[in-house]
Amino acid sequence: MTELRPPREEARPPVPSSVRASVDGEGYRTLRRRIRREKLFFRLCTLPAIFVTGLVAIVPLGLLFINSLRNQRSGDFSLEYYVASFGNAFFMRTLGTTILMAFCVALTSIVLALPMAYLLARRTMLRNFIMPVITIPRMLPFVVIGYAMILLLAPMTGVANKVLLGLGILSQPAFILFDWPGQAIAFIYSGIVVATAVLTGVLMSVDPQLEDAAVSMGATRLPTFFVITIPLAIPGIIAASALIFTSVVTSYAIPVMLNGRVPYMVSLIVSANLLTLQQPHLAYAQAVIISLLAIGVTALAQFVLMRYGRQGGQR
Repeated sequence: MTELRPPREEARPPVPSSVRASVDGEGYRTLRRRIRREKLFFRLCTLPAIFVTGLVAIVPLGLLFINSLRNQRSGDFSLEYYVASFGNAFFMRTLGTTILMAFCVALTSIVLALPMAYLLARRTMLRNFIMPVITIPRMLPFVVIGYAMILLLAPMTGVANKVLLGLGILSQPAFILFDWPGQAIAFIYSGIVVATAVLTGVLMSVDPQLEDAAVSMGATRLPTFFVITIPLAIPGIIAASALIFTSVVTSYAIPVMLNGRVPYMVSLIVSANLLTLQQPHLAYAQAVIISLLAIGVTALAQFVLMRYGRQGGQR
């Protein structure tokens, strides 16, 4: 019988190294051209956002800065309004209380939001139920939050005062609404909502196996949370703190609605100089100071996040 043998493959001549290099070089150049086209496409997609940002933010801030340098009567350029603002003890004291209020609100909001954010990050069913509820207050303007605080904390008609008086906990109504405690409570309410939303997403990216490994080695849940979870959530904490700080510093609606006899927020001074005292250029200079403060905090947070990410990548 004839033995069936597989056909022999003809030996292919070796590809010269010069030809192989040219083929590899052509593929590399094609890949680079495709990457450049994709980058160009995504950059073009950002043009509408850049245009809108420049139209509604950069251009008005530029005009605000130019007008703050011009004398209200003569039109000459000078720094007199900045000198007057920094030399005014009342403005500087109010600016200090504004910064202190924003710092305390950001710190308190982060501390109160961390447990809830951790719970939502680890419980999917609870997160699916709670997150839509948390999203609703984020869409509410500060005016609605101010009215809610009035209905809750008003001295005579507020729900909280009525309940505490009815239970005998208070002997007289608590007058905290139209003072710094009322403003702080309103800011903390909105800050907790923002911090919970931001920190939940960050904590979801933290691998639970790291916590389980620490527990398996003898650590309890609470030290594991402080030693492992919180350090890994630092980028989210920094981002949420900067967002809350800048929103409080630049806030206007809540201070106007819950203001007492002495303004604790610098936005009220800017409003008074612009609308009541008819000193618009002084108000422009003070608005630029607040804007630079908010931009500086945001830039500092971004710088810290970049350094933190670079150090994490090196590790």
